[in-house]
Amino acid sequence: MNTVMTFEDFGAKRASFLEVRCVSVLFVEFAHLGGYEDEIIVILHIILIAIQGCREELEEAKRYWNYRGVVSNVPRTVDTFNDEWLRQHCRFVGWEIREIMRILRVPPIIRVRGTGRVFSGEEGILVMLRRFASLENLHHLSGTFNRTSSALSELHNAMLDHVYPFAKRALRLEVWASKLPRLAQELSSRGCLIPTCCGFIDGTLFKIRRPTEGEDAAYNGWKRMHATKYQAVVLSNFMIADYDGPHPGSTGDSNILRRSNIVDRLKDINAHLGKQVTLYGDAAYPLSTVLHRPWRGDLTPEQAAFNEDMSSFRQAVEWIFGKIEQLWPFVGDKTRKTVILRQTGKEDLIAALLTNFHTCLCGGVTTDYFAIAPPTLQEYAALIECSALDT
Repeated sequence: MNTVMTFEDFGAKRASFLEVRCVSVLFVEFAHLGGYEDEIIVILHIILIAIQGCREELEEAKRYWNYRGVVSNVPRTVDTFNDEWLRQHCRFVGWEIREIMRILRVPPIIRVRGTGRVFSGEEGILVMLRRFASLENLHHLSGTFNRTSSALSELHNAMLDHVYPFAKRALRLEVWASKLPRLAQELSSRGCLIPTCCGFIDGTLFKIRRPTEGEDAAYNGWKRMHATKYQAVVLSNFMIADYDGPHPGSTGDSNILRRSNIVDRLKDINAHLGKQVTLYGDAAYPLSTVLHRPWRGDLTPEQAAFNEDMSSFRQAVEWIFGKIEQLWPFVGDKTRKTVILRQTGKEDLIAALLTNFHTCLCGGVTTDYFAIAPPTLQEYAALIECSALDT
């Protein structure tokens, strides 16, 4: 007769070497089929505890990895938490969250398609912000929001579907068209050597799990990792004006530039304004009438000095990428980035939009560095709304 070894059986004084070896092989084989590296760590942790015969640590590991709390399904609201907790765990305080809800037009009631579950809009925005701002899994978040992990997953996905179209529309350079000449003028007054430069362009990588399909396309040989790639245009006020992606990790910066059509779009903006504004990127980008890059080859002292001065300005792009991962560690966590199985593209784009909201409310590194203030949240929302009306 076949017997099944339960979790508690591993808490015996000492599991046999054969039992441990068999269980290890089975779980490793299972993980290889699905790419679940985290689950391997969990199981090996449990097996190690079993071998050592430590019951207290075993019980603690069971509570952490197999969390089963009692949920009341009573909706959480912004008023449930104090501003200190909200700032630390959601990055915004109460009135800021409600203003963001207004801008994103989060409905008071969210009904999930398929299951028909009903949630409040405040609960939805809190769950999305809390998940983005932490590395906790849904089992642990269920203790915070009094919902089952499956309910939280459905609510999070419903919020992604609601916010994504707005984020896609907001993170377009055309939104800032009327402000670009003034930003270029302010940046020039701060010492920028290109009078028409209003912002900076660069790409970044987000590590992902090894995909089961398209592995070669996702592999970046320079960084030696699987990744998705994004192109960002950051203005002198530290706002992300354009965010294009995701692209496979093997895609070059020049190819992403061509796919985003940012050069032609900026030319159209110049034609509409009747003024010339340009961007500055690194040496990987092709030179054009609206895109500058560092001098290359045998440089004169003047050209070398130009490259060094502009490099200090171009750091703004690097800072914004760091801010995204600092504010929203969820989107930078490789273990959560399973392409095809997860909506990683939506999450990354929404994280960039939320970073803009945070810059409007709390400022950014370049607010002091360039002394150019970002817009208020209401001004930013008005720009997006005007852009939507124009299209």
